[in-house]
Amino acid sequence: EKPDRFGMLGLLNVIRMVDENLTLVALGTDLTSLGLNLNASENLHETFVSPFVNNSASRTPEYNLPRCYYISPPALKTVFFQKFCDMTLFYIFYHFLTRPSDAPHLELRTSLVKYAYQELVSRGWHHQQEGNLWLKRAETNNQVMYFDLNSMELRPFVPGQTGTGSSSPATGGGGGGGGGKAA
Repeated sequence: EKPDRFGMLGLLNVIRMVDENLTLVALGTDLTSLGLNLNASENLHETFVSPFVNNSASRTPEYNLPRCYYISPPALKTVFFQKFCDMTLFYIFYHFLTRPSDAPHLELRTSLVKYAYQELVSRGWHHQQEGNLWLKRAETNNQVMYFDLNSMELRPFVPGQTGTGSSSPATGGGGGGGGGKAA
């Protein structure tokens, strides 16, 4: 009768290394026979490409960038900002205004904030630097609305209760204030 190859007797064949394929699957391969230096201080993935490749891995992969990557992007035009809805302009204004300063993109960020600011002002929004609020009088019911940065939505303005953490963001009736430039 044939011994159980998945039981204890089958394990004996693996230990004795009777079948080469079974031994390879069960016990694996000695990695040093594939050219790996297991005592190396550097990471193995940086020097070992594959067991089927004889040379070691190069540190920088060889590739060619397509020519389209070398084309300069078109200049930023303020006309683009006229197509954005108010919420997008608020996002641009606050997102790029509060980003940590990174020198390579400082000029671009400043321009984005400036153009968003100018477009919001041209649409009737007023920026109050005290409290960093945007206020606008609604055309339909003449109610003053403000942009709530925390919830990213427009809300009716109630002096002292704007939800922005400021106790009184608008002084003098909440009509729209300072017009201070944030850029």
